[in-house]
Amino acid sequence: MDQQISAVIVNRKEHKLKKGCGYHLDLFVVAVMLGVCSVMGLPWFVAATVLSITHVNSLKVESDCSAPGEQPKFLGIREQRVTGLLIFVFMGCSVFFTSVLKFIPMPVLYGVFLYMGVSSLRGIQFFDRLKLFWMPAKHQPDFI
Repeated sequence: MDQQISAVIVNRKEHKLKKGCGYHLDLFVVAVMLGVCSVMGLPWFVAATVLSITHVNSLKVESDCSAPGEQPKFLGIREQRVTGLLIFVFMGCSVFFTSVLKFIPMPVLYGVFLYMGVSSLRGIQFFDRLKLFWMPAKHQPDFI
Protein backbone atom coordinates (compact mmCIF):
# COMPACT_ATOMS: atom_id res chain seq x y z
CA MET A 1 0.00 0.00 0.00
CA ASP A 2 2.90 2.36 0.80
CA GLN A 3 4.41 1.67 -2.64
CA GLN A 4 1.13 2.44 -4.39
CA ILE A 5 0.52 5.66 -2.42
CA SER A 6 4.03 6.87 -3.26
CA ALA A 7 3.58 5.94 -6.94
CA VAL A 8 0.30 7.87 -7.13
CA ILE A 9 1.82 10.98 -5.52
CA VAL A 10 5.00 10.93 -7.61
CA ASN A 11 3.23 10.15 -10.90
CA ARG A 12 0.76 13.06 -10.76
CA LYS A 13 0.10 14.76 -14.09
CA GLU A 14 1.56 18.03 -12.83
CA HIS A 15 5.02 16.38 -12.66
CA LYS A 16 4.83 15.61 -16.41
CA LEU A 17 6.62 12.27 -16.07
CA LYS A 18 6.93 9.92 -19.02
CA LYS A 19 6.87 6.29 -17.97
CA GLY A 20 9.53 4.35 -19.81
CA CYS A 21 9.87 0.61 -20.14
CA GLY A 22 11.66 0.43 -16.79
CA TYR A 23 8.62 1.67 -14.87
CA HIS A 24 6.69 -1.60 -15.05
CA LEU A 25 9.89 -3.57 -14.52
CA ASP A 26 10.45 -1.64 -11.27
CA LEU A 27 6.95 -2.49 -10.05
CA PHE A 28 7.44 -6.14 -11.03
CA VAL A 29 10.75 -6.36 -9.13
CA VAL A 30 9.14 -4.77 -6.04
CA ALA A 31 6.26 -7.27 -6.22
CA VAL A 32 8.60 -10.26 -6.55
CA MET A 33 10.83 -9.03 -3.73
CA LEU A 34 7.82 -8.52 -1.45
CA GLY A 35 6.87 -12.15 -2.06
CA VAL A 36 10.41 -13.38 -1.44
CA CYS A 37 10.77 -11.28 1.71
CA SER A 38 7.42 -12.55 3.00
CA VAL A 39 8.35 -16.21 2.50
CA MET A 40 11.80 -15.79 4.06
CA GLY A 41 10.62 -13.66 7.00
CA LEU A 42 12.66 -10.62 5.92
CA PRO A 43 11.48 -7.02 6.28
CA TRP A 44 9.44 -5.64 3.40
CA PHE A 45 10.53 -2.89 1.07
CA VAL A 46 9.00 0.48 1.71
CA ALA A 47 8.58 3.19 -0.87
CA ALA A 48 9.79 5.95 1.47
CA THR A 49 7.11 8.42 0.41
CA VAL A 50 8.87 11.53 1.76
CA LEU A 51 12.16 10.59 0.10
CA SER A 52 10.39 9.85 -3.19
CA ILE A 53 8.62 13.22 -3.23
CA THR A 54 11.83 15.03 -2.28
CA HIS A 55 13.69 13.19 -5.04
CA VAL A 56 11.12 14.24 -7.64
CA ASN A 57 11.23 17.84 -6.39
CA SER A 58 15.02 17.87 -6.68
CA LEU A 59 14.82 16.82 -10.34
CA LYS A 60 12.40 19.61 -11.37
CA VAL A 61 13.33 21.67 -14.41
CA GLU A 62 12.15 25.28 -14.21
CA SER A 63 12.56 28.19 -16.60
CA ASP A 64 15.59 30.40 -15.99
CA CYS A 65 14.17 33.66 -17.23
CA SER A 66 11.20 35.16 -15.42
CA ALA A 67 10.06 38.66 -14.57
CA PRO A 68 10.99 40.01 -11.13
CA GLY A 69 8.60 38.63 -8.52
CA GLU A 70 7.22 36.02 -10.92
CA GLN A 71 7.53 32.34 -10.08
CA PRO A 72 9.67 30.31 -12.51
CA LYS A 73 7.64 28.20 -14.93
CA PHE A 74 7.69 24.44 -14.34
CA LEU A 75 8.94 22.67 -17.47
CA GLY A 76 9.11 19.05 -16.36
CA ILE A 77 11.28 16.51 -14.57
CA ARG A 78 14.75 15.26 -15.47
CA GLU A 79 14.12 11.54 -15.40
CA GLN A 80 16.97 9.21 -14.51
CA ARG A 81 17.72 6.29 -12.22
CA VAL A 82 21.30 7.11 -11.23
CA THR A 83 20.56 8.93 -7.98
CA GLY A 84 18.43 6.10 -6.62
CA LEU A 85 21.22 3.63 -7.31
CA LEU A 86 23.89 5.89 -5.79
CA ILE A 87 21.83 6.52 -2.65
CA PHE A 88 21.61 2.82 -1.90
CA VAL A 89 25.26 2.17 -2.81
CA PHE A 90 26.35 4.90 -0.36
CA MET A 91 24.00 3.53 2.30
CA GLY A 92 25.60 0.13 1.84
CA CYS A 93 29.09 1.65 2.03
CA SER A 94 28.21 3.41 5.29
CA VAL A 95 28.30 0.02 7.02
CA PHE A 96 32.06 -0.04 6.44
CA PHE A 97 32.53 3.49 7.82
CA THR A 98 30.90 2.97 11.23
CA SER A 99 34.22 3.46 12.99
CA VAL A 100 34.49 6.95 11.46
CA LEU A 101 30.79 7.86 11.70
CA LYS A 102 30.69 7.34 15.48
CA PHE A 103 32.77 10.51 15.90
CA ILE A 104 30.03 12.74 14.40
CA PRO A 105 28.14 14.37 17.30
CA MET A 106 24.42 13.59 17.49
CA PRO A 107 23.38 17.30 17.53
CA VAL A 108 25.12 17.71 14.17
CA LEU A 109 23.17 14.78 12.72
CA TYR A 110 19.90 16.11 14.16
CA GLY A 111 20.65 19.51 12.62
CA VAL A 112 21.32 18.00 9.20
CA PHE A 113 18.12 15.95 9.33
CA LEU A 114 16.12 18.96 10.52
CA TYR A 115 17.49 21.07 7.66
CA MET A 116 16.72 18.33 5.12
CA GLY A 117 13.17 17.98 6.45
CA VAL A 118 12.39 21.70 6.49
CA SER A 119 13.98 22.34 3.08
CA SER A 120 11.89 19.57 1.51
CA LEU A 121 8.60 21.19 2.64
CA ARG A 122 8.75 23.80 -0.15
CA GLY A 123 6.40 22.81 -2.96
CA ILE A 124 4.30 20.33 -0.97
CA GLN A 125 0.67 21.29 -1.47
CA PHE A 126 -0.36 20.72 2.17
CA PHE A 127 2.21 23.17 3.51
CA ASP A 128 1.47 25.68 0.75
CA ARG A 129 -2.14 25.65 1.93
CA LEU A 130 -1.12 26.01 5.57
CA LYS A 131 0.88 29.13 4.68
CA LEU A 132 -2.33 30.68 3.31
CA PHE A 133 -3.73 30.91 6.87
CA TRP A 134 -1.09 33.49 7.81
CA MET A 135 -1.05 35.30 4.46
CA PRO A 136 -3.21 38.43 4.03
CA ALA A 137 -6.06 37.96 1.53
CA LYS A 138 -4.65 40.53 -0.90
CA HIS A 139 -1.38 38.55 -1.19
CA GLN A 140 -3.02 35.16 -1.69
CA PRO A 141 -2.76 33.62 -5.17
CA ASP A 142 -5.79 33.47 -7.47
CA PHE A 143 -6.44 29.75 -7.08
CA ILE A 144 -9.62 27.95 -6.13
